[in-house]
Amino acid sequence: MPPIKTLRKLKLVIMLTCFVSMDGMCQDTLRLNLLQADSIFLIKNLSLLSQQFNIAASEALILQARSYPNPIFTADVNAIDNENNKIFHVDNTGQKAFGLEQLIILGGKRKTEIEIAKQNKSVAESEFSDLLRNLQKELRNSFFNLYQQRSVLEKYHRQLQLLDTLIGSYDIQARRGNVPMKDAIRLKSVYLKINNEKAALASLHVEETKKMQLLLQSPYYILPGIDNLFFDKLKVTSSFDELLETAIKNRPDLKIAEEQVTLSGLNSRLQHKLAIPDIIATTSYDQRGGAFQNQINAGLTIPLPLWNRNRGNRRAADFYLKSSVAYQQQARMIVETDVRGAWQNLLRSMNEYEKIKAIYTDDFDQVFQGININFKRRNITILEFVDFFEAYNESLTEYARVKTQLAIATGEINYVTGTKIY
Repeated sequence: MPPIKTLRKLKLVIMLTCFVSMDGMCQDTLRLNLLQADSIFLIKNLSLLSQQFNIAASEALILQARSYPNPIFTADVNAIDNENNKIFHVDNTGQKAFGLEQLIILGGKRKTEIEIAKQNKSVAESEFSDLLRNLQKELRNSFFNLYQQRSVLEKYHRQLQLLDTLIGSYDIQARRGNVPMKDAIRLKSVYLKINNEKAALASLHVEETKKMQLLLQSPYYILPGIDNLFFDKLKVTSSFDELLETAIKNRPDLKIAEEQVTLSGLNSRLQHKLAIPDIIATTSYDQRGGAFQNQINAGLTIPLPLWNRNRGNRRAADFYLKSSVAYQQQARMIVETDVRGAWQNLLRSMNEYEKIKAIYTDDFDQVFQGININFKRRNITILEFVDFFEAYNESLTEYARVKTQLAIATGEINYVTGTKIY
């Protein structure tokens, strides 16, 4: 029996074949636009759900930090009275003693521990935002990669259908001696080349589909739906300085670095406060074992900070604070370089899209149809047809690549700024 992964991949290939050959009308196909995909992702992604549980756990630890230490009750009763030959002699003539202890925390340690718990919750929330930012980038990239691959696969399919018809006709004419056999072989070589490219792209499409299914927790074949004017709406709307300012305010990874500085500062304060000893207040009752009958006592217990003043932990916490500050400064530099790189990439992608859009017009398809007709009428040679066919095929693939590159570049702006600009 084939492995589960092999069966899953085979199922995706079958679905893809059905999709390409029947214009996507498979039963297991789910057509989504980007907004719908994002909505499903927010609801069903298990990584996000797991991180939300971490936030809930951090909130529970705040409740725990607010809890004061429990008092300790002790009881001491007579077990064997050899003098009076009694067991558990605890009545008015026997012996029993009770005690109560309560730890009293000094130096503001409890307050600091509560602040640390709250800060840990803030870090968990920022980690959730950072995970969301990373997964949404992955979702957007996968969505547009699927769209590009689907578009190219459809064009490959139509071209192969056309070539298949021409090859069948040329085989007949070659056997009759009306056309050279080399022309039929030349067409077959073009067919094989395009078919190989289609097979390689179909394999990538299967892997990208698996990635999208995992992000959406969906067993269906995802069919991205994009409006024809979508790419024309992707414009540069902000300057580099505006994007950098937005990123500094909103990047969750930068917030994590800043919150780690705060957390390290709180830990340093706590370690210094731990050098302050706490006291234990006690009260006790002793029926007959003390200096007096029915003796009631009260007392205090306090450790003397002679040998251990928490010096090592205090020094380590101070170094951790310095390390956090250095990491925060590094994180800010990373944000600036990320924004600059994404900004430059967006400008380049926008220029490429504008140029190729001006070059690639409806004339391409009209000329392609004209070339096909003239080739069938033998008004052009096989070499002219093949050269144009291959050039046309490359232009379609390049046009799809540039559009996807632009969409991913705008998504990168969302990623590096931590906001949804596009």
